[in-house]
Amino acid sequence: MTLIADRYELGDVIGTGGMSEVFAAEDTLLGRGVAVKMLRPEMARDLNFRERFRREAQNSGRLNHPAIVAVYDTGEAEIDGLGVPYIVMERVFGRTLREILHADGPMRPAEAARILEPACRALTASHEAGIVHRDIKPANIMITNTGQVKVMDFGIARALDDSTSAMTQTSAVIGTAQYLSPEQARGKPADGRSDIYALGCVFYELVTGRPPFQGETPFAVAYQHVQEDPVPPSHHIADLTPTEAVNVDSVILTAIAKHPADRYQNADELASELELLSRGAVTQAARSHVSPAAGGDGYADGDRRDVGNQAATTVMAAGGAHAAQRPAPVAEGRPRRRDDRARHRRGPSNWPRWVAAALAVVVLAISGAFAYDFFANDDDGGGTSSSAVAVPDVVGWQRTDAEQTLEKAGLRVDVNEEPSPDVPRGQVIRTNPGAGSRLQPGTAVELIVSSGREITDVPDLSGMTLDEARRTLEKAGLALKGQVEEEESDSVPAGQIISQNPATGSQISKGTEIAVTVSTGKKQVRVPDLKGLSLDEARSTLESMGLRLEPNYIDSHEPENRVLAVEGTGSEVDEGSSVTVTISNGRLIAMPSITRMNRAQALAALREAGWQGPDSALTVGEPVATGALTDQDKIAVSTPAAGEDLLRDQSVEVRLWDFRPEALLP
Repeated sequence: MTLIADRYELGDVIGTGGMSEVFAAEDTLLGRGVAVKMLRPEMARDLNFRERFRREAQNSGRLNHPAIVAVYDTGEAEIDGLGVPYIVMERVFGRTLREILHADGPMRPAEAARILEPACRALTASHEAGIVHRDIKPANIMITNTGQVKVMDFGIARALDDSTSAMTQTSAVIGTAQYLSPEQARGKPADGRSDIYALGCVFYELVTGRPPFQGETPFAVAYQHVQEDPVPPSHHIADLTPTEAVNVDSVILTAIAKHPADRYQNADELASELELLSRGAVTQAARSHVSPAAGGDGYADGDRRDVGNQAATTVMAAGGAHAAQRPAPVAEGRPRRRDDRARHRRGPSNWPRWVAAALAVVVLAISGAFAYDFFANDDDGGGTSSSAVAVPDVVGWQRTDAEQTLEKAGLRVDVNEEPSPDVPRGQVIRTNPGAGSRLQPGTAVELIVSSGREITDVPDLSGMTLDEARRTLEKAGLALKGQVEEEESDSVPAGQIISQNPATGSQISKGTEIAVTVSTGKKQVRVPDLKGLSLDEARSTLESMGLRLEPNYIDSHEPENRVLAVEGTGSEVDEGSSVTVTISNGRLIAMPSITRMNRAQALAALREAGWQGPDSALTVGEPVATGALTDQDKIAVSTPAAGEDLLRDQSVEVRLWDFRPEALLP
């Protein structure tokens, strides 16, 4: 294992790129899993690049948003004499959008919009902090195992594109040409709208299974970003209603407009559009959409999806007071007649038929207006009447104002309420007959007023998994909040919901998001290494971590109450668990050498070595014959022998020399 900064223990490589590698790692100080991203050594040799990397890594550490992978630490590790910058990040478990696309194929527009909305919120936080991502792509957006959306690699792309065009950088940037904005492809400065363009390209790919532009080389793709118009995404999506087609086309084509001024001007605008799209509501871009033909759904009959370049140039940017006044996107340096050339390439021109059709519609409309006016004013065989009144347009008005206006016009008002997810409570949704209809005074007009969102009861989600809760809420017309809180629990298994807000049984409007807290199971505590500590120190340390000490005393030469070992050191256990700690009882000493000593001398030597037995515990065994008179009554041998383990109160047996003349015989 490699240890950097005396803290981060690197494990296996879990991700690689052209510029860096990402390692699974352990923060040994805090005892938590992290991910460590390190520059490849060949890139780290550039001093300027290392400095930019370090500066941008510090900038990304300022970002704090639930949909942004958190950055915990940065630094520089010395590897083979070379300082290599690294970033310590939150480690998340899940799949990137790239992996999901490859495994599951394209998504429905509503699902894709739901996933990308929190990514937009993350970009808002980044842009407000002055950081442009510059490398938004499916591989940099992850869906965690709990359903959270996480945007990764903030700050790195800016370091790559600090002073030169993105098109002249290394293959790490060239490889993402499918999501490169036209201004980046031209070598011009990028801002937040460049990230919006990239996210629009990601949205296109999520719903169609292919990026908006493809080519044999990155430069060919970049050229298309600058010069070509994309095929509307609805052309590649089956089973769309006309409204759904206009909705998805208008949002995506606005996001990937050639000129930044024609796009959504900030990520919040796009996020609001995605929220509408995720629940099937009409987006602002769709409301501002200028249909390329007279068809009611914004497309020519029989040719709804084959709108080619014209559709791309008729989607106005949404989200501002002057959104509908923005010019249709036109690539810089290109004449506005490129649509004519594009249509010429697709086949013979159909403009005479369109002109004839438009003229016919105008003639019919004028004729119909005259006919309606004639018959509406005919009174008993041709006399005109000035008594008919036109129904005022009161849509969007407050109920009281609308009633007064209709009554002043001489009409009778019948009010009915109807729930609406879009129209605020008390505002008029529509009238029946509609505005402009001519009626006799006193005729009843139905005024349909919004009662607000439809009310529903909040179901009980406790004990459910996130998937179960999401399905339950959808059945009730509610939604699961994207940001899921996590909390340890001694009683609720990991992955199950502990609590919710609003509470079970609350009556709320349909469409409301329900926040939930999910159990991560019992709190996990990493067993520390306590070897060498005293018993009191070990017990205090474990108790401060929520663990209990289970002592296991053994005979040992170590001082009494000294910790010898801890079972499971380095592993994670539930908080409140018992940890078995092996402790010295201090009862072992080394048997001193007492041979050729008398009894008194032997007792003194034993006491000095730490022996605590009574004098009577020094027993005398069978004598040992000797021919040396000087050895009489001295110790010949001891049990235990010198150097062997001796318990402090253990009996010691000695055998004394006994002079015997026969021992002198050979």
